[in-house]
Amino acid sequence: MTDDPSDDLEFTAMRSVYSALKELDSEAQNRVLDYVLQRLGVKRSQNEERFPPATERIASRLAAAERQADPDETVTGRGDESRSSDAAEGDLEGISPVAVRWMKRNSLMSSQLSSLFSLGVDEIDLVAKAVPGKSIRERLHSVVLLTGVASYLSSGAARMTDDKVREASRHYDAYDGANFATTLKSLGSEVTGTKEAGYTLTARGLTAATELVRQIITAK
Repeated sequence: MTDDPSDDLEFTAMRSVYSALKELDSEAQNRVLDYVLQRLGVKRSQNEERFPPATERIASRLAAAERQADPDETVTGRGDESRSSDAAEGDLEGISPVAVRWMKRNSLMSSQLSSLFSLGVDEIDLVAKAVPGKSIRERLHSVVLLTGVASYLSSGAARMTDDKVREASRHYDAYDGANFATTLKSLGSEVTGTKEAGYTLTARGLTAATELVRQIITAK
């Protein structure tokens, strides 16, 4: 443990940033970093060495903390290969490495997910027989979360087009044309985006989607 209080502040910041970014794909990670650095007026370091000594010391603490929390994963991602081999039981073909790690952390097996999603194909879709929800609004909420998971499994990013969400909502009797946009807007803490650009599950949305997947699997 260091005696320098600034090290503790940097450690906490690094851990928070890493935790927030690790579920995103590389493009999204760069967008977030670019935005934050621009807001702070900071330029990325061009040093030839990987980390300056002080940063290396703090990064080592973070890696140790991550290994203690999850022995299969380190802050540098060197656990990816082992995760891909034993992350979940069954066929992982077509599932993104990011989603494989998500499955491992949440003890989800491909044999369980295959009842909800079309695993083993290039573009994974929602294929559940039904979605939870007593009202159209509740079912639309479920459709959005599950459609986001389908995209996450396929690409590593929980993004979906407006057309995809509308198509799925019609299939599951969750489409109310007059209130569709309003309902989506009300899910702002879990879903962001626009009709033109598409929608993306937020970190909170992915957490809610994970819990929904667990509930459906458990209920079977």
